[in-house]
Amino acid sequence: MTVDRFLIPSESLRAFSVSCFQKLGLCDEDARITADNLIFANLRGVDSHGVIRLKVYADRLRSGGTNPRAVPKVSRDDQTCALIDGDNGVGQVASAVAMKLAISKAEENGMGWVSVTNSNHFGAAAFYAMMALPYNMIGLAMTNASVTMAPSGGREARLGNNPLGIAIPAGNKPPVVLDMATGAVARGKIFIAQHERKKIPTTWALDKNGVPTDDPDAAAEGLIQPLGGYKGYGLSLLIDLLTGVLSGGGFSTHVGQMYKALGVPTRSAHACAALRIDNFIPVSEFRQRVDEIIDMMQSCPRAAGVDRIYVPGEIEHETEQQRRSQGIPLSGTLKDELVALGSDLGIRFPLL
Repeated sequence: MTVDRFLIPSESLRAFSVSCFQKLGLCDEDARITADNLIFANLRGVDSHGVIRLKVYADRLRSGGTNPRAVPKVSRDDQTCALIDGDNGVGQVASAVAMKLAISKAEENGMGWVSVTNSNHFGAAAFYAMMALPYNMIGLAMTNASVTMAPSGGREARLGNNPLGIAIPAGNKPPVVLDMATGAVARGKIFIAQHERKKIPTTWALDKNGVPTDDPDAAAEGLIQPLGGYKGYGLSLLIDLLTGVLSGGGFSTHVGQMYKALGVPTRSAHACAALRIDNFIPVSEFRQRVDEIIDMMQSCPRAAGVDRIYVPGEIEHETEQQRRSQGIPLSGTLKDELVALGSDLGIRFPLL
């Protein structure tokens, strides 16, 4: 099946998203940071966390499940750690506050860890982790999510497809950026397959009967398969412990369903951390050593049929350069969805 594709300039799509969030009640700064996070994901080719989420964010804001006027508040604070109450707001807003606070603590004390409770979906984890890079720091961000995976050996959802993002600065090379969920695939990629009417690999998901499926509609009603079996299950559980349990927020089945209960707070929990490199070795030496290990990976003899070896974040970096100049691709279905949302809010979509 041929799928229509439309290329939209990133700044035009960003301006449209900002306007939508403003009309939905977010203040200018909150609208900007939320839109920036979505466009960041699209630019880097992580379309599962880009503007495909705009409609559900809008639905939750209009249904009362997310508080458009939330003001994140620091409820506990010490030299290296803090806890923020997200006031049931958009996850991007509280998480940006958390990462900035973690960086500030790291500047003064060498490291900072800030947890967020009472929040919602926070988008792409790398967005926050990479905020630490200009400060010669290593950044980390993670969140829990509504349950979509069963523990190994189970057949009912008990864990979210909980993601982890880590950003490490390099010297003359792009930073090493790992942003991964603990399931075999991000749920948003199943939504993309639904939009584009494409089959999915049978290693991605199980249908409601626990049987591997290549049907994205059946997958959306079923379970994500853990990455690497019991290893993905274990990593997802640890992220839930370090976010939901540690912060006093929602965890496991206590995290609400973003798509199925629009008017109910999800109680998602996040963690953002920053580590100052010069607490260990000089920054210049660290950056040179990172470049060296990148070279070691890329110069590895390649297996048959492999043209190039990448390090984490390299494909996304190159995709961003391309999409900044050529535009962000949208499927016809997603374009129509955004046009309809814009019309409903009185905002002109860039293509019209």
